Amino acid sequence: MPLPIRIAASAVVSLMALVGCQSAGPAATATPHGTGIFEQGTASAKAAAEAEAEASALGTAQGVASIAASLDKTGASSIPLMIGGKVAREGLRAKWDARMKAAQEEDLQATYRYYGMNPDGTPSGKPGPGSAPEN
Repeated sequence: MPLPIRIAASAVVSLMALVGCQSAGPAATATPHGTGIFEQGTASAKAAAEAEAEASALGTAQGVASIAASLDKTGASSIPLMIGGKVAREGLRAKWDARMKAAQEEDLQATYRYYGMNPDGTPSGKPGPGSAPEN
């Protein structure tokens, strides 16, 4: 098999393996009372799913770029790729850290409303839909 065909075949196989490794497994976990953070439909679960999708896309793009850089015999093209990848990952991490904190606060306030509490978490004296019935 000629060298260019072998390189192209190995690039295709590597790309297929890389795409197969990208998964967006379940991001939500249920809690017994139905108001847990990361439960399906909460702001945290939506933000986590978006973050996983964006991270998978970045990983795929980095993998494709790495395959292309691996064809360079000098290896010089890998250096900017490593630096750019680190900058991109750190940017995503900072962005999604802030987004997840905001989503968790939104879920916390929804839980407070569900149980009839004040926004600071103190009892309001009014029962919410999730409060236990009085005896």
